[in-house]
Amino acid sequence: MNMKRRTGSLLVALAMMGTAALAGNFAKNKVGSAGGWTGTIAGTVLDGKIYTIEAGGSLYATDPADGAWTKVGAADFANTAFLFAAGDSLATIEKDGSLYLINPADGSWKRSGPAGGWANTVAGAVLNGKLYTVESGGSLYASDPAAGTWQKVGNPDFSAVAHLFAAGNRLVSIEKSGNFYLINPADGSWERTGDFAAWADTVAGTVLGQVLYTVEKDGSLVATDVASGTREPVGAGFDDVQFLFLANNLLCGIDADGNFFHAAAGAESAEAAVPVAATSAPSTAEDEAKNDPARAGALTFQFMGQWVGDTAPLEQDPEFLKQKAAAPEMVQKVIDLMQGMKMSVTLDGVTMEVMGEKAGPFGYSVVAGYDDTLVIENNDGPKQGIRSRIVFSDPKHLQVIEVTPEGKAMFFKKP
Repeated sequence: MNMKRRTGSLLVALAMMGTAALAGNFAKNKVGSAGGWTGTIAGTVLDGKIYTIEAGGSLYATDPADGAWTKVGAADFANTAFLFAAGDSLATIEKDGSLYLINPADGSWKRSGPAGGWANTVAGAVLNGKLYTVESGGSLYASDPAAGTWQKVGNPDFSAVAHLFAAGNRLVSIEKSGNFYLINPADGSWERTGDFAAWADTVAGTVLGQVLYTVEKDGSLVATDVASGTREPVGAGFDDVQFLFLANNLLCGIDADGNFFHAAAGAESAEAAVPVAATSAPSTAEDEAKNDPARAGALTFQFMGQWVGDTAPLEQDPEFLKQKAAAPEMVQKVIDLMQGMKMSVTLDGVTMEVMGEKAGPFGYSVVAGYDDTLVIENNDGPKQGIRSRIVFSDPKHLQVIEVTPEGKAMFFKKP
């Protein structure tokens, strides 16, 4: 095994990683009826379904897996400016600033709070059950959607906000200038992170754990580690996207032509307008030729259980130590991140936890097993179709190596 290449790949992967689902080469893959979401003016995700409102006022619930949709209730929502998921309800802010709660089962609705109480709202996000909104004058408010009450948070520092997201226990804002800020929801204090104006072309975004996915005007899909503001391009061909969602571990969205799409990885991305990578993916043909069904079964059983990030193999590698000497702060963040990683493997799939943020379980199937190597393929989630080699150094230590040109790898041990 080329330890130097694996270590370099690991550093790249972990430096950019907020959850296990960050990395990937995505392309736009249309799902469902062409133009079926034409006229969409707002959207959100609640209980695994994507709820959208069209210009005529109709509310729809979409299954993100196949794009199947159903109309919900009467066409009462033409004045919607913003749509959020709040608890078990949908919440809208209308153009006049009134807040409404909608029953997602039948589309029935009621006003919450005073008429026009949220006038001049320019952006919003739900965090820990509270609806945080920014008004054009720069004030940040925390609202209880059910009660229709609010309180001002901090100073009116946010007049330039273009987009607002919730990530972990923080708010994330992208300003009109393209600057990226982290906001403490308790007191409104903030700090800038990332490069100046790097998000100036952002048109839509969504969050998975500590990773913010954004689409830019040129059709690029970018993944950002929220804490550090580090950006990584992860796809192309996302032109004219208007909405981006994360539903049931599927990154998906709606474009200006009313098409619903998945941000697909691996084989699913065949319809991509721009090739994901010029380099073809490595093959597992040799692994499959060596397959021993009995050994594959034993290794699958060995793979089950709880695993945590293991940094010991890195500390023994000269290339890693060289990078640690050159950039100690960055490498220490990688070490801290890896030590905070947990992997749970059950019959239901693989669940990853990074710094308290979980993703999964993602189903997998066994491709081959021989000696100390198990080859699996992801059946769902952002890495659907991607294969990985699970290489055991002993029953309590393993390395997960993606079978991709980048060969991203991570070490784990049983606690």
